[in-house]
Amino acid sequence: MMGGMTASQPRILVVDDELEIREMLELNLNVRGYAVRSAPDGVEGLALIRDWQPDLIILDVLMPKIDGFTLLPMIRRMTEAPVIMLTAKSELGDKVKGLGSGADDYLAKPFEVAELVARLDSALRRPALHRRMTLTFADLSLDMQTYVVTRGGSRIDLTAREFSVLATLLRHPGHVFSREHLFAAVWGAESDAEVGIVDRTISNLRAKVDQSFEKKLIQTIRGIGYSVRD
Repeated sequence: MMGGMTASQPRILVVDDELEIREMLELNLNVRGYAVRSAPDGVEGLALIRDWQPDLIILDVLMPKIDGFTLLPMIRRMTEAPVIMLTAKSELGDKVKGLGSGADDYLAKPFEVAELVARLDSALRRPALHRRMTLTFADLSLDMQTYVVTRGGSRIDLTAREFSVLATLLRHPGHVFSREHLFAAVWGAESDAEVGIVDRTISNLRAKVDQSFEKKLIQTIRGIGYSVRD
């Protein structure tokens, strides 16, 4: 199913449980000069990421074994290659959840191959700086591999949830995330926790990240939600 591969061909991994989608993308992307491999589920997808090291990943949300939202943080521990998420759902909440979890783009099924290719090309053209394993804003830095957080050169100790909320905000500086979107991205829509835990987590983050500094980075946008902005 793969054509001859050259060193210059970008490597595209398709992770989708629908055989028709995988075959259609392999055919269309191969014709356009990409090297393509595919996996029917997250387990095989992770193995291919480890062994093949793709340049970009097309990831379906609704899959058996491991769904796309669960798989995304696992992928991010292995690679900062751009991830374009595919889903039959087009609700804003799913889009924000995907972007907040580390996806670079989002496309709802059914989609036009031309649009996917345009987004794929755009993601591949972005400088590697925007896909680094360290998230930075002003003097705040998060290392996504070691989970070390520093501000102004001083280390800050965060809980796992605090780190995830801050990483979600830092991946998209200036974007305003509602409490509900942060809750879905970090705790999961099926969590038994109350959405108010987002406010408490933000309060704890402010005490650790902003309190000792003149410049406050974590902002409340009244009536909407939270954002990291200068």
